[in-house]
Amino acid sequence: MNKNQKPKLKAIVLAAGVGSRLNETTNHIPKGMIRVNGKYIFEIILENLSQAGIKEVIFVLGYQRKMFMPLIQTASRHLGIKVTFVINTRYRETNTMYSFWLARRHLDSAFIYLHGDLIFGKKMLKKIIKAHSSNAVLVDTKFPMDWDDAMKIISHRDEIKYMSKSITIHEMDGIAIGVYKFSKRGAKNLISIVNRLVRRKVKNVWISEAINIMAKTTKIKCEKNPGFAWVDVDNLADLDMANIIYGKIERE
Repeated sequence: MNKNQKPKLKAIVLAAGVGSRLNETTNHIPKGMIRVNGKYIFEIILENLSQAGIKEVIFVLGYQRKMFMPLIQTASRHLGIKVTFVINTRYRETNTMYSFWLARRHLDSAFIYLHGDLIFGKKMLKKIIKAHSSNAVLVDTKFPMDWDDAMKIISHRDEIKYMSKSITIHEMDGIAIGVYKFSKRGAKNLISIVNRLVRRKVKNVWISEAINIMAKTTKIKCEKNPGFAWVDVDNLADLDMANIIYGKIERE
């Protein structure tokens, strides 16, 4: 590879959870198979990744994976994406950090990390990909309505210092949307931290726990969303909002 050429990015999409807050909507299907304006959530994610030039994607699946995998395979082939599946059989008793840990052997390069229930547009994704910072988190300071359930951040000089849902609205500098970028070196650092936590039997926590530790020694830039619409589909109100604003997202 030419020394001036940027390494190709992979993406990892975490989609193992049950989505219990969506009530009967996810009784028989995973959240990624919910349709928003006629499209599966996972289709929206894959189309955005493809348009951003990412052609290698790792999906971590758990709940209802047998019905989920063939649909992802079909969509990936259509988009020319190489897809790798990692299975979290303990999805009911673990959280995003453990799902990430299961995929660690596939994360040997720079990558984009995405939540599998996120509705967003290609321009928002391209913003973090094109950012000069090697390690970054996409942050919103004004768009979400459900601040209480959001992963809030405290920053200093536009760098992450701490992330937690328990941070108060008055303390926060914004919220993490659920899109992260890590360089090859940053990936190695993050995986090392996650390895240590898993060895200590810390498994039922968000990936933010490891990112907080990483932020003590590594610069993780806050890339601010300039106003692109997005929705993290955690509950029925979020799903209603996704259907309302998806047209706007497609036009961005």
